[in-house]
Amino acid sequence: MNYGELVSRALRITWENRYLWFFGFFVGSGFSPPSFNFQSSSDFGESEAFAADLGTVSSLGPVEIGLIAGAVLVLFVALILLALISQGGLADSVAAIDRGEARSFGSTWRAGRANIWHVFKVLLLIFLIALAGLILIGVPLGGVTFAVFASTEDLVARIVTGVTVGLLAIVALIVLGSLVSIVNQFAVRRIVLDGGGARNAIRFGYRLFRSRVGTSLLVFLIAIAIAIGALLALFIAAALVGLMLGLPAIGLLIAGLQTAAIVAGGVALLILFPLMLATAGAVGTFGHAYWTLAYLRLTATAPAPPSVPAVP
Repeated sequence: MNYGELVSRALRITWENRYLWFFGFFVGSGFSPPSFNFQSSSDFGESEAFAADLGTVSSLGPVEIGLIAGAVLVLFVALILLALISQGGLADSVAAIDRGEARSFGSTWRAGRANIWHVFKVLLLIFLIALAGLILIGVPLGGVTFAVFASTEDLVARIVTGVTVGLLAIVALIVLGSLVSIVNQFAVRRIVLDGGGARNAIRFGYRLFRSRVGTSLLVFLIAIAIAIGALLALFIAAALVGLMLGLPAIGLLIAGLQTAAIVAGGVALLILFPLMLATAGAVGTFGHAYWTLAYLRLTATAPAPPSVPAVP
């Protein structure tokens, strides 16, 4: 496989088909619960503000709380659906563009919508497989640790056990995470581009990985290296752009013109926010295109994995 061609082709498809950035944003974005930083008890101002916020929330009636919860749930479901549509739509469109066919926003959306259930089943099974793997790793290692700590109070034995178990857990998690991630990438593209059931797609993805272990791992490592480099570059670029856009607001604030500083800051945010969205969409599109092209190249050059009987 020509890895330079793989990267350059993914970049070219990403840049020449910028409507894909919409879908790339939802593929590349992640969702995590909010984090709370608890300050020391001496920070009375922030503590009082936090208590006031809690009081405001507690003053809401059941109807208001229900409406807020319902809105959050609807938003969460909408984001999940858009992510699923984007997975299928990007795989279909990137493969078609690589073949020289024309694609558009509408055709990408329709392809994603047609594959939404198939992609969901693959991702659900992958999640369950990963969860089972975590249990298989955690239970024996946790059992050994518990047995040693319960049977002896010797500090050296506990330290040796803790370090050994920790290292084994790290190695096992790296292996499991790499395997699941690669098989997931292959399985999603298998079910979108070639059809078949979710279990067959996952089996095919695993067999493809096993038949080209070295190439698959190298594709995976290159993807990680590109992701790390892109994150560092984007962080530096965002900091520089944010600083340049925020300088007028900072200067006005130093001059005591608070109202003007707020206006200037708002304008800076209006400029910076769309740039951040577009960048996230472009990065997500490139990553998805990279794996789709890798799948196409591997399935074109690798020996065909053993056939898998159809699963209803």
